[in-house]
Amino acid sequence: MKWKADTLLVEAAAAVGSDISLGIAKLNITPQQPMALSGFGHRHGDFDGILHPLQLRVWFFQQMDVSDMQRKALVVQADILAWSTERMGAIYKRLEAYYGLTASSIILNASHTHCGPRTADLLDALNPDYVDMLEERLFAGVEEAYCKLIPVTIEKGVGECRMGINRRKIVNGEMSMAPNLEGPIDPEVSVIRFCSKLTNETMGVMFHYTCHPTTTDYNFISSEFPGIAMGCVEEAIGGGAIASYLQGCCGDIRPALIQEDVFFRGDDRDVQRFGKQLSDVVLHVLKRPMEELSPSWIHASTTEVNLPFQYNPTIDQLQTGSFEQGMMGAWHRMLLENAKRNAVHIPLKMNLLTIAEGLTFLAMNGEIVVEYGLFFKKCDPSRGVLPLAYSNGMVGYVPTAKQIEEGGYESRDSIYYFGLPSPFVPEIESLIRDAGVQLLQTAPIGKKEQ
Repeated sequence: MKWKADTLLVEAAAAVGSDISLGIAKLNITPQQPMALSGFGHRHGDFDGILHPLQLRVWFFQQMDVSDMQRKALVVQADILAWSTERMGAIYKRLEAYYGLTASSIILNASHTHCGPRTADLLDALNPDYVDMLEERLFAGVEEAYCKLIPVTIEKGVGECRMGINRRKIVNGEMSMAPNLEGPIDPEVSVIRFCSKLTNETMGVMFHYTCHPTTTDYNFISSEFPGIAMGCVEEAIGGGAIASYLQGCCGDIRPALIQEDVFFRGDDRDVQRFGKQLSDVVLHVLKRPMEELSPSWIHASTTEVNLPFQYNPTIDQLQTGSFEQGMMGAWHRMLLENAKRNAVHIPLKMNLLTIAEGLTFLAMNGEIVVEYGLFFKKCDPSRGVLPLAYSNGMVGYVPTAKQIEEGGYESRDSIYYFGLPSPFVPEIESLIRDAGVQLLQTAPIGKKEQ
């Protein structure tokens, strides 16, 4: 396991913090040219139209420490399926050169809408023209947010939404993608409000929830229910406030659209209904008294966990399979043409970012199942951990040991879409949990000096 922590002054004095400044920006990232969408294999050709535009929202945090040095952090939320792992290095380099942001202090979170362009190198290659535009909008948004920095107060509240349901269920002796009313979910909606210290007006709201945005599989551009929810919250608050949906560990959670114990895909009416349902929860929390969070030093640290595969296909097996039709043939050819994909393990990167007492983000670059998110939330409730999957790249589904033994889409069938050589070994669960716990322990706990 590779370890790195790059926070400054992690010592006794780090138990106190000074005021935090925040700048926020929102930019349109809706594609202007025809292109194929990502997220569902049965869709073909370019998208048929635009139902709900795609947006990118940037949150730039800054704080002066006791040595008059600037501590900085960046949280970005985008209405995309995933960020490209292969392009993260160049993004980190540019953000560090321009703004002094370290890689561990950067979280690029994807809402994981399945109704957007191809932005990650999965079985279908990313759309380079769109991703170039996406990244330029990212850098423009960071500059805009950086120029808007003002001191803020931070408040937190919690609500509950039951739109999500576990999608792993044994049917006729096999693990299937079916509604599991007894399976684990995370119904919690964590709401964070940032208010200007100058005017006391709401600058922005983050809300964290855990559910796949797979309400519909129409061949239309859509920010899905997270986009609807963000729009409703922004409209209700007014004054130019910006709202961001932060996606949790929803690898095995999807919207509860069920008929005769079978999932079905909805239409745009369902997208809007779910979005409104979630925004109603957020707005209800905002109307109640919220807990003001005390400043702490902005803290960022990161770790990397190598997740081993069960086996690796031989060159002969890949060459033989490369002549097959459809997805399996494409999978064999991908591994044959890119030897790095047929490695013995793949690195899962975890970023820890503490903004205030009771507000800590734990970001991971995979489709993490809900069991991990629930575990990290319970590790140390005082830290207010919000687990963020789909952040800073995409390695594929990350199942638990039990799910690997059970089989099913998340642990076995999905490897072909992500170009992985085989399922993971069950031991990855203990590796991830241990690494996350150690990472949480690097963040100091304390309150601002009076």
